[in-house]
Amino acid sequence: MNTKVITVTSIEWPQAGKKMGAIIDNEGQRWGVWPDKLPGYQQFRTYEIGFKSRDYQGKTYYTIETAKPLGNGVTNTGLIIPKPVPSRQDENFDDKRRMDIFVCGSFNNIMSNPNVNPTTFTNADMVAMVRGLKQVWTLTLGPQAQAVQPRGTSDDELNDEIPFR
Repeated sequence: MNTKVITVTSIEWPQAGKKMGAIIDNEGQRWGVWPDKLPGYQQFRTYEIGFKSRDYQGKTYYTIETAKPLGNGVTNTGLIIPKPVPSRQDENFDDKRRMDIFVCGSFNNIMSNPNVNPTTFTNADMVAMVRGLKQVWTLTLGPQAQAVQPRGTSDDELNDEIPFR
């Protein structure tokens, strides 16, 4: 396997129907990269790469096999692959997010209503409106608005004696 030091100037995701994306270096050379490795590259960062080349129909194609970021005299051990954000299991977070979405959407609808002139509202008016929308959500859609039944509670209604046709 050959090695070379390159500086990434552009990152290209795979085009429709293609398997590989690409990295373009500061010399204009195109390097093939598998899509799962692309997030580990940063534009304008320098890497020591290990690559393979192959000739196809009179053209040479280069594929990066390994890459090690370089910088400030410190060599890192490998690509920086972002980890997926773990799902939030906190129910309060989910409820707050749902309420924020409701309030933002409702407030946007009020302000964009042709019968409403938003310039007539003071900051205090808008704050009161947002507080009112939060209260509406709490009383109608919030977790305390209706009792949550355990899973399977309504199965008896679905398993009644009325046959389906």
